[in-house]
Amino acid sequence: MATIEEIRSEKSQLELAGLKVPDVVKQSLKATAQAPVVSHVLGLFDAVSKRRAAFGLSTPPKFEDFSREVEKEVLTTYYLVPGLRADVNYTSSVKPMFNVMQSFAVGNGRDNSYSFAGIYATNNVFLRGSLDSERALSAHIVGRLSPAVVGRIQAHSSERGTQAVYEVDVPFADSMLCLRAANPSLLDTKFTGMSSFNFAQSITSKLVLGVSGVWQRQSPDYPAQAGFDVGGRYASDKFVASGSISAQGILGLNYLQKFDERIQGAVSTNIDLTGMAAAMAGESPDSACTTTAAVKIDGPDQSTLRLQMDSHWKLGFVMERIVADTMRMTIGSELDQAKNTCKIGLGLQFESQSESVEAVMREMQTMSQEETKKYITVPPQ
Repeated sequence: MATIEEIRSEKSQLELAGLKVPDVVKQSLKATAQAPVVSHVLGLFDAVSKRRAAFGLSTPPKFEDFSREVEKEVLTTYYLVPGLRADVNYTSSVKPMFNVMQSFAVGNGRDNSYSFAGIYATNNVFLRGSLDSERALSAHIVGRLSPAVVGRIQAHSSERGTQAVYEVDVPFADSMLCLRAANPSLLDTKFTGMSSFNFAQSITSKLVLGVSGVWQRQSPDYPAQAGFDVGGRYASDKFVASGSISAQGILGLNYLQKFDERIQGAVSTNIDLTGMAAAMAGESPDSACTTTAAVKIDGPDQSTLRLQMDSHWKLGFVMERIVADTMRMTIGSELDQAKNTCKIGLGLQFESQSESVEAVMREMQTMSQEETKKYITVPPQ
């Protein structure tokens, strides 16, 4: 993080981010910093920066990832495969990474039963494109704007319409700022679309606080809407606790307990404080509060079992297992006793590689961790 002395010595924060700054801008920054009032303000910021640096805080996760350990690692919702699904992956290069994937699906409740995707990645860029059987085209582009700043573009086009999302993640020494815009447009002299930000700040080595704001206007004929979410996260070696409250009055509480290296338990609670979300969805007031308990067990035979039950007696399980060096199997089920419905899914993932990739993999097995870095691609995420 740039200090005031570095700014006064013509090293701006833009230069520290890896961007070149013209000499005219450098001279303007130097002259501004020497003004009495500005110099006093910069001195105050310098003192605060030094005080913050003394705590030794690290860059926190994004506000939207405060509960990622619960939602994306323990709960079964993220891993349940509806119907039958088979993915066939082929990797022809490691660095740069080039991968193609074909997906076949039956009984998933969707119209698309086939999709083709390709991935190209280096240490500075990640490109992914896909096309499915319903002629829906998707693209995902991630690039490093500087060694620390990451930008993303996500686009989707189908018969239902086109959508584009632009994102920028700016990490600091003890905070994280994320900016996002979806379908921005300045037609009809009014801005339409959605723009949002989320900011997370490390308070201590374990406590992080965050805020998120969104502004949107669907059409020039409609008034704009805005809202704010606030939340916090406390993480230790044994447990992670997080909570947030949205502008719509949705309170979310999440807790993860690490029992040992192979077993984790989690509890997630969502409470609709106003009851508006349940009323708009046509559900009973009892659905305004849902508590879900789940456990994740990593087996010694390269398998993972996830079990889940919520307060409405919805049961679910997902088991993943590597049955061969090039094959992974996922089987899961969800039983909703209140609605008297049941879902069963089976997924198979096949991996294949070119001869050159297999040769590199065999060679990497005899190398140290430092030596393997020159063969591994670490794309921005």
